[in-house]
Formats: sequence, structure tokens, C-alpha cells
Amino acid sequence: MSILLSVENLSKILVEKESISRIVKKISEEKCLVILGPELLYENGESINSKLFKFLHDAHGDQVKYYPEDEMFKFDNSLPIVAIEDDIAEFYNQLEPNELYKKIAEVPFTTIINTAQDRTLNKAFEEKNIPFDYEYYRKEEAQPEYTRKNKTLIYNIFGDYSKINSIILTFDNLFDYLFSIIGDYELNIKSELRRATSVLFIGFNFDKWYFKLLLRLIKINENKLLHSHDITQENYKSFYSEEFKVAFFGSSSAEEIISEIHNQAVEKGLIISKPEIFVSYAWGGESEEIVNKLDEVLEKNSLKLIRDKRDLAYQERISFFMDQIGKGKGIVVVISEKYLKSHYCMYELLEIYQNKDFESRIIPIVLSDAKIYDTESLLSYQEFWNGEKNKLDQKIKENGGDAIAVIGEEYKLFKRVVDNLGELMRILKDINSLSPEEHLKSEFAGIIKALKEKI
Repeated sequence: MSILLSVENLSKILVEKESISRIVKKISEEKCLVILGPELLYENGESINSKLFKFLHDAHGDQVKYYPEDEMFKFDNSLPIVAIEDDIAEFYNQLEPNELYKKIAEVPFTTIINTAQDRTLNKAFEEKNIPFDYEYYRKEEAQPEYTRKNKTLIYNIFGDYSKINSIILTFDNLFDYLFSIIGDYELNIKSELRRATSVLFIGFNFDKWYFKLLLRLIKINENKLLHSHDITQENYKSFYSEEFKVAFFGSSSAEEIISEIHNQAVEKGLIISKPEIFVSYAWGGESEEIVNKLDEVLEKNSLKLIRDKRDLAYQERISFFMDQIGKGKGIVVVISEKYLKSHYCMYELLEIYQNKDFESRIIPIVLSDAKIYDTESLLSYQEFWNGEKNKLDQKIKENGGDAIAVIGEEYKLFKRVVDNLGELMRILKDINSLSPEEHLKSEFAGIIKALKEKI
């Protein structure tokens, strides 16, 4: 099947590609700012705020009203906003990043201003193990001083759902917010706004009156090239073209624009694929020896093994690194006696287990001192963790609430281990894993093949 393009349409496509090339150039120079609109969170033609309204209405009935034109809420005076804080958090927590968000995460934008109040984009970065900074605007508050630590900053300009007083849900919230910016509490990312010479709008209909005011307040159109995907409202298109000098991309959608930016960024080497290969093991002894040898062999096969001793950055939170292991696409798990009795190791194993596709993502190496195939030994591991949990039980009984504040997280971990150890061992026993000697003899050929398939 052939598709015939008119000279006019072909010319438009070439102009768009050339414009996108200029945007990609600005991205490489770290001078491109992207502003994400609420349309990116539409599902089946329905806005996320509309879905949030249904969610809240189911819980609170007519005490919650919704104005779809402005996507604003009104709550009955008898229903304080704090009364629905948990409901709002529950709704936003279940949102998952779509493919567009995942592509945006891979493109090395230096600053992403998010007009949504969720953390769905953050999840896309975390799933891909891409480090980022995160901040949000706190209305009617002095903004904390911002210091960049990573290449990309995600800035929620309308607040963060987990801080109910920061977000914009009602007209009162909106007016407080605008007065806040006009008054004493300006954005703390002014330097990021000044540095950008190119601004890309993605996911906007541009039909909200307050968005025009916001662009004026943050002076987004001063000495900058502004671009957006196409919109259907000709009157708004004319207004933004004339007032803010926004250039609209022909008939291209947000998805098409981001896909083309992503493709060109890949071609120019701005996006470097990072195979998500992790190793979970107990330090020292035979475990570390076999991991060192595996590391060397994978390096020769152009595969990078991410391990804590080398890849855990100074001052990076250990728990964050362990959470990333839990989300890896290919994870070598070196099971030893020490591993099965280590708090850190069992935390990692549980994080892997409680993410999706546990069996298909792990490659176990079982050392001889780990007696997972012996019933009595398995019972001894269960008894060990029961004993660890019981010790903390006793501390809590003796010290009450003070003890919970100190050892609460550790107690939760021990309980998770006790509750899940049986199922974890059943799965590990059922996976056909070669002995360490066989892996060494073959120079880990089986593991290399399996990892390449997984990533």
C-alpha cells in the first residue's frame, strides 16, 4: 500500500522535522524547557480531573461538585479539604506512566514544568532508573532554595497532591495561588526559566483563562522560541500565535512530536540505553568472588552490571538504590546462607518479588551453603526470622510508642520476610539454576544469554 503526499504536505513535514531538529539542538545545549499540560493524562478522551471527580463523588456524593470547562472543583463547606486528602492521594497513587511519559523521561530535558499535580512522570524516571530532581510550588509560602543535583528537574508548578495545601483544586485555591506568585512568593526556578531559549508545550488545549495569566506572570515568552503540537481551536491558536508567538506544528499530535524528538535524540546519541542489569548479593566470601568474576565477563560482552559497591553514589539513599534493584529487568540473585539471614539482602529480594514478573526477571545462583532444597534448613530460616521479629515484638512491649518510632520500619521488614519466605523459597527451588562451578566453567554463558533476552 502506497501513500501519496502532496507537495504542500511534504513541505510541511520537512519544516516540522527541521523545527524539531532545532529543538533537539537546544536540548543538547541544555537550553530547552518543556511544559507538560493536563491533556497527557487523558484516558479514552476523559480528563484525569473528570476521573478524580467520579472517584470523589462515589465517596462523598453531592458534597463534591465539578466544573469541567475550567477543570475545577467545589467542596461543600461541611466537607473540609483535609477530609478528602487520603482519597485524593489514593487516586493519584494508582496512576501509572504511559508510553509518552516514558519517552519524555528518556529525552534529556534539563527542566520539565508539570502542570499536573501528580507524580506519574516521576514514576517513569524511577522505572527507568534515571536520576532526577523534584520540586513543587508551595503557595503562600517562602519557596525553599533550589540547588540542582541531577541533569533533569521536574517542577510541579501547581503543587503536589501529597501536600494538600499546595495543590490547585478549587477556584479559591487558584486565586490564592495567583496572588501568591504576584506577591511575595515568586517561583524559585527563575534561573531555569531565564536559561531556556526554547520552550516546548506538550499536552495543552490552551483554553484555560488562567493559563494566559500564568504565562504572563512567569514571563515565559521573553526572548524564547515557543513551540506546541497542533490544537483544533483556531481562535486559541490565533491568540497564542499573536500574543505569545507560539509556533504550532502543522497537524502533528503530542505523541508524534515527542516520538520524533525521541528518535532524533537517539540518532544524535543524546539517549544512551542503560541495560537494567542488577545483582543482589551478600558482601564478602564466595558471593563477592563470583560477582566480581561475573562483572568482568559481562563487561567483555558489553553488558554493564549495576552493583552497590560501585554504582551507589555518595550520599544517595541506600533504600532508593535497593528499590531500583527491585524494578530491574534482569537481576542476578546470589543466594547464600549469609544472604538469607541479611536484613538488606532480604529487603532487596522482597522488592524484586513484590514488583511484577518476579520469576521472569531473576537469575538465581545458589551457593552450596544455602540449603534451600532441604526442608529442615528451610524451617531453620523461617525460625530465624520469626526469632528476629519476636525480639522486636518484645522491645515494643517494653518501650511502647517510643520503640515503634525507632524500630518500626525494621519490624515491618521482618514481618514481610516471615509472611513471604515460604513462597519465595518455593519459587527459587523451582527455578532450574546451574551450580556456581558450572557457571564459572562456561564463563556464565547461560546467564549472558538469559540477560540479553530479558533486556
